[in-house]
Amino acid sequence: MAKKKKKNLKLNMSTLYITLAFMFILGFGFFGTSKLFMAEDIPLNQTELNEEFDLKANGNFTIKEWAYDKEQNMMEVTLITNGIEDYMTKLDFTAVSRERLSDELPTEIVYDESDIYIIHIKDVPKDFNQIALRFNKGKKSYDDLFAEGEAEEGKEKVISTVYTDQRVVKEEAIPDRNFTEYALEITGELITKAEQDINELEDKSGMTDDVIAEILKEIEQLQVDLLYQTVDEQVETNNDVFQLEKSIEGYEKEKEIMADDIKNIRAKVERLKQKQYDLNI
Repeated sequence: MAKKKKKNLKLNMSTLYITLAFMFILGFGFFGTSKLFMAEDIPLNQTELNEEFDLKANGNFTIKEWAYDKEQNMMEVTLITNGIEDYMTKLDFTAVSRERLSDELPTEIVYDESDIYIIHIKDVPKDFNQIALRFNKGKKSYDDLFAEGEAEEGKEKVISTVYTDQRVVKEEAIPDRNFTEYALEITGELITKAEQDINELEDKSGMTDDVIAEILKEIEQLQVDLLYQTVDEQVETNNDVFQLEKSIEGYEKEKEIMADDIKNIRAKVERLKQKQYDLNI
């Protein structure tokens, strides 16, 4: 009877070991091959939106928006630049996916005015992980300006590359719009932004007035204190008053700069509203 129990115990232990070994093999197989199913192994690569990037001698830029239309296999990138392009240079764009680095995706500049670009990236692979958009800057050639045919363009160089990632890119339908529709949308946004800037400057100017008023109160109190001070204390107090008066001058200069900025932005808003009116005619 004891031998039978011992035999059953050995059998149960063997079954347990086999089961554990089988589970270990299954687990190892799952976790060892999980990379095949997990795209998270690729580090996130997304250029920040609404952040200004300085290209030093090549100016600066901000990506205002980057949208992906899954149905059209297309992306739309809105770019605000400053000082990148001038009458001697031109800016162009090329795009590639991480999966097919040697195959450039078709790009089209659908809007280009006042240093604002809207670029379409077409034929975006449905299985893309990341898309890179390169900024290519080249010199315009005027040698053949009066010759027949198109002038030969100078050699381009990549001055920057921006990226979007499938995991974070905004997915939305991209409507079919013409140049005027893009211009109206951009102009409206520029007016809104300019009016916000005016409000912020006016608020800041008001806060500066409050600071000046507080400093004047402090100066007034120090001048009252002078009546009850020793000669040495009066010297120190007069120095404090002088420093406070200098700080008021600094704040007054800041207010003048803000007033000029407000005036210039108001003029810009008027021009933009005129443009908006002209576009609607």
